[in-house]
Amino acid sequence: MQFSLSIATFVLAITASAAPNSKRQNIITSGDNMQGSIFQFGDPAPARQTLYTVGACGLSTYFPNAVDPNMPLVAMPAAVFDQYGAAQHNQLCAKIITMTHNGVTRQAAIADRNSFDSIDMTLDLWQAFGGHDGDGTIIQGFSWYISQ
Repeated sequence: MQFSLSIATFVLAITASAAPNSKRQNIITSGDNMQGSIFQFGDPAPARQTLYTVGACGLSTYFPNAVDPNMPLVAMPAAVFDQYGAAQHNQLCAKIITMTHNGVTRQAAIADRNSFDSIDMTLDLWQAFGGHDGDGTIIQGFSWYISQ
C-alpha cells in the first residue's frame, strides 16, 4: 500500500511540474527597478483621453475595442517600446502591463511611448502606487511584465 501511495504521489508531482504556467508563457517582456512617472496632474480623464486618442499606439483608431474603457493607460519608456515596432504597429500597443511597487500591483493598457526612462501613468494609477497629485517625484523600483 505504501509503495502504491509513493507511486501515486510521484506521478502527481511530475504532472504538476509539467503543467504549464499560462501566466508565464504569455509574457512578452518584463523588467525590474523601473521608474514610474506621472503623465499629467489633475483629473485622470483628460490624460486618459489624450493617451487614448493621440498616443503613439493610436488606440482610438487602430485598437478601438481592444482596451476596457476603465483600464488605466501608460506610456512605456522608449528603450522598451522601440524594440517592438513603430507607433500603431508596435507589438506592445493595447497589451496589458502588470506593475508592482511596494506590494501594490495594478494593471494598465499600453497606449504611448515615453521618451524618458520611466513608465508614464495617469493620476489614478500614480496614486495607487503612493504618488500625490501635484508631486512630480519619480517613483523608483517597479517590477513589471507585459502579457499577450
